[in-house]
Amino acid sequence: MHPQMAKVAMVREIRPPQTRPFTIEEVAIPPLTDGAVLGRMVAAGVCGTDVHILHGKVKIKTPAILGHENVCRVEAIGGDKPLFDITGKQIHVGDLITWLPKSCMACYNCTILGDQSKCERRIGYGGWLPADKHPYLVGGFAEYVWLLPGSDIVVIPPDISPDAVVLGDALRVMVHGLENIGGLEYGDTVVVQGCGAVGMMGFLLARDAGAGKVIVIGAPEARLALARDMGADETIDITKMPVADRVARVMELTNNRGADVVFECAGVPAAVAEGLEMVRINGRYLIAGHYGDAGSVPLNPHLINRKQITIKGAWSAANKHFLRGLNLLRKIKVDKLVTHHYPLDEINEAVMATERQEALKAVIVP
Repeated sequence: MHPQMAKVAMVREIRPPQTRPFTIEEVAIPPLTDGAVLGRMVAAGVCGTDVHILHGKVKIKTPAILGHENVCRVEAIGGDKPLFDITGKQIHVGDLITWLPKSCMACYNCTILGDQSKCERRIGYGGWLPADKHPYLVGGFAEYVWLLPGSDIVVIPPDISPDAVVLGDALRVMVHGLENIGGLEYGDTVVVQGCGAVGMMGFLLARDAGAGKVIVIGAPEARLALARDMGADETIDITKMPVADRVARVMELTNNRGADVVFECAGVPAAVAEGLEMVRINGRYLIAGHYGDAGSVPLNPHLINRKQITIKGAWSAANKHFLRGLNLLRKIKVDKLVTHHYPLDEINEAVMATERQEALKAVIVP
């Protein structure tokens, strides 16, 4: 028998991480309905989006249980019918699973545009389902999670660790972005702006996709050192080099032509203006870091026109992007990107460490 109550980290009002917005509470675990899954949480990643949420940049429903990068172990399955994940694999009690945002597959964006990532009625755990309505346990920052019937579940292959899976949110965004720009040509020079989880996944994907040279721009130095250790050819520290010098350095590294492709993974508006300066003629620029509304920035359209730059965005991802990303998690040990583990009781510390960039990736282990 599973417990009747679960500890959760509840957010009852939106306020910045330093105000310690999470309170540890106990919530009753509802009985399972047919096709529902009760999971005992194993790992929940703290995402930059969680920080944006607490600053009011990404709108959610309160009270909320955050945590949308999750791994749990199946504790119980409702009903007596077999349950299958999105690949057709049967789900059993004891399996390690993750789950993805649920698209309706019936709205205009899903059907006519064929874009699951832009579903008009998407259901997302970890902030987009209210925690004061059934089934209550709707986010990863908790001891247990209650997955609605029909949730898009993935049974985790045995050769992929839970720590790697919680990085899958950043990975699937970059798989989506790489698809949107038409992939890389073998030998391309790629600049990655930002060395958080999205930026790190961006440069690892670029390397795996055949990039000839990858230049990572960001801070702090510890992250840049990790990027070099994992295969980045060059790194540029934004705390030690002003914008004009950063652009000049990229030009120097690209025979004064600029990069074939630039990934914006920083989520900082000024990075876009800077990154466009680094793209070569007929080059491509991908905006993947702006999930929250960080504001506007002046741009010179002449620069885009003169260099004939193709600009693409990548917003969230579809299920296929996560499944494709699992191949990278098999090939490259990304676990070292998880730099900090915290118990559930220290969720406020984990989110503050993420905001201060002390943790590249913090994971809650309930």
